[in-house]
Amino acid sequence: MSTRPQLPIRTLLVVLAALLLAGCVHIGRDRPELTIYAPQVAITVDPTWPRSPLTLAIAEPQSSTALDSPRIAVRPGPGRLQVYAGVAWSDRAPALVQAALVDAFDQSGRFAAVTRPTGELATDLRLDLELRQFEAVYAEGAKAPRVILVLQATLVDTRRGRVLATRPLRIEEAAGSSELASVIPRFEAALSAAGQALVPWVLEAAGAEPSGTSG
Repeated sequence: MSTRPQLPIRTLLVVLAALLLAGCVHIGRDRPELTIYAPQVAITVDPTWPRSPLTLAIAEPQSSTALDSPRIAVRPGPGRLQVYAGVAWSDRAPALVQAALVDAFDQSGRFAAVTRPTGELATDLRLDLELRQFEAVYAEGAKAPRVILVLQATLVDTRRGRVLATRPLRIEEAAGSSELASVIPRFEAALSAAGQALVPWVLEAAGAEPSGTSG
């Protein structure tokens, strides 16, 4: 069995909040700081997963305007969508999800190549995604949130121009407290769980053949 250990959240850098959020830089001593997080994913490769000779492109998910942002979304109550102050993702949420899944599929080692769609490189398969939820959600009266990731996945055979399969995916990860130190790793866990679920699904939908005893 090939496994990868769980990797920790990495705080990449601290930048000016105004630079990321307002598109400008304030000169002077009173400069607000923004902590940037880049989630790392890790999946456990099942040796029974087949291998595919096909190449796969994973598209950036479509999303609502509210989710198409680097800010970390939190829903403190029904109908209320806010963002955590002082922190952000290293990229817009759709691009972050795309990068995480490209990494997860690449970790699997089950495809000839895993890429992002480009106009220069044709692939056999394309995974289209819609990002419907990627936020921390507080239930009524709850003291800690659950991180919810909701995706709609569509696998396309680009050689024949047809849809092979579609799948809704909902993942929930409970945080131990309301502190960001507890909440942020649950986003990372949700992304890892999405990769863990989607890799074998894509292999099955693409009709990959078992690879025998090779690992």
